[in-house]
Amino acid sequence: MAKPQKKPNPAGLIAIANPSLAKKLNEDDEERAKSNKEPTTPKVKPKKTAPTATFDQDRWHAVLALNVLRYGLALFLIAMSALPSVFDEFHAKNNLIHPLMFQASSFALLLSAISFTILTTRRIFELKQILISQFSFDIFLAGCLVHATGSIQSNFTLLFFVVVTTGSVVLRRKPALALASGATITLFYEHVYSALQEGTLINSKFDTLALYCILLMLVAWGISYIASRLRYAELNAYVLGNESIEEYLVREEKLALKSALDSTDGNKTEAAKLLGMTFRSFRYKLTKYDIT
Repeated sequence: MAKPQKKPNPAGLIAIANPSLAKKLNEDDEERAKSNKEPTTPKVKPKKTAPTATFDQDRWHAVLALNVLRYGLALFLIAMSALPSVFDEFHAKNNLIHPLMFQASSFALLLSAISFTILTTRRIFELKQILISQFSFDIFLAGCLVHATGSIQSNFTLLFFVVVTTGSVVLRRKPALALASGATITLFYEHVYSALQEGTLINSKFDTLALYCILLMLVAWGISYIASRLRYAELNAYVLGNESIEEYLVREEKLALKSALDSTDGNKTEAAKLLGMTFRSFRYKLTKYDIT
């Protein structure tokens, strides 16, 4: 009899459940090992989408929607930097401290939107990896735009709040706070460098800097907390009868795995893409639940 292996925290809907779910999964494995029988699960009709798949699909669609905003902002910034060269009445470019950096950051934002759209569409990496990379790059670009337009006195400082706000909605509490920390560090070093640079016209405003840093952390904590409560409430809406949410999530993930296999005629690679998972994670879950 094979000894049950210690399982990491699952992905998908299971990852949103409370920490006691890990204990539940271990108990389920031990029970199956003793009885040497697969737990009875309701039959699933082919082509039927389970809640796990639906939820993951919605998250991927939300990431694509965020990229649409990046396209709009990138095109707007490119227009701001190009119009003064075409029309003399536009002087926005002349007011920039670092025009070349502004132009480069605008094109970099457009290229990043295209790149992350491709990654999201093809789902080459896991959703969490794409989100963290995407928002980290946004923080870097926000720092470049702020530096090019007047440091902390620039209106582009609001971009830090936009990135942290959107990131806190789709990320969990710890990654959201880490994103806010990265924004405060970037804003701090940019302002210190700009204030100490020789010949600069920027006045140091460390009181404003401190206020922005505090607000960024509060925004990340507050929005991530509200988003987590909304996700939890959405999960509770799926629970039927007196069934606990842990039991429901375990059962629904099994149904989602089997439904995906049925929908793709047993093609594990396509089934993993359907659920928004990597092939390795999908194969691991099949082994864990003894699904063939």
